[in-house]
Amino acid sequence: MLSIKNLVVLALMLLSATLSVILRPTISLADERPPIDLAVMVPTTFSEWHEEVNLTAQVVNPQQKIVIDKIYSQTLSRTYVNKQGDRVMLSIAYGKNQSDSLSLHKPEVCYPAQGFQLLHKEIITLKLMGISVNATRIETNLGNRFEPVTYWTIVGDQVVTSSINKKISELRYSIQGRVPDGMLFRISSIDRNSTSAYALQERFAKEIASVIDLKNRARFIGNKNSN
Repeated sequence: MLSIKNLVVLALMLLSATLSVILRPTISLADERPPIDLAVMVPTTFSEWHEEVNLTAQVVNPQQKIVIDKIYSQTLSRTYVNKQGDRVMLSIAYGKNQSDSLSLHKPEVCYPAQGFQLLHKEIITLKLMGISVNATRIETNLGNRFEPVTYWTIVGDQVVTSSINKKISELRYSIQGRVPDGMLFRISSIDRNSTSAYALQERFAKEIASVIDLKNRARFIGNKNSN
């Protein structure tokens, strides 16, 4: 029997499908804004961090390349290290078209698909450049690799934390005749101590958000949450 949450999601999907026929969004939100170039927009060196070219930790890829190329317009994967030797892995996925069939795939789906166990999940709020960003934390494990993860998802300029939020945000754009783009911003580190890992990831998130050009910042951290 379907839960109330699943029924709501189903109703929203049906409403979205109906509106897509009636309204037929034809304007791509991405085409109205400056083009995305993740490699340029995200600096390789900032604050206490610099990109580690000779990787010692592998960034988990969300899917096989054929799937990545279909769903995402661009992806960026880097490992950053500071003077203390702390390492943080950054993965950003950008999709120009956030239709149901091309939606960004969440880490709690991607990691188990790569063989990881999902140990814990929680929703938290990060304060980034004065914006309250509702983010998700998950603890993952594969053999001796313990990898806590912090991530958030943006549809257009709105941070969304659930399927319902995402669908509501998409409907808002659909009513405007627009097809929204989307971005998934993921930070992780290899650490058995999730408390220290999340503290490091939060510090990294604040520092990288502060160096993203102001004109591009909403694309990375949103300008409001979809509640």
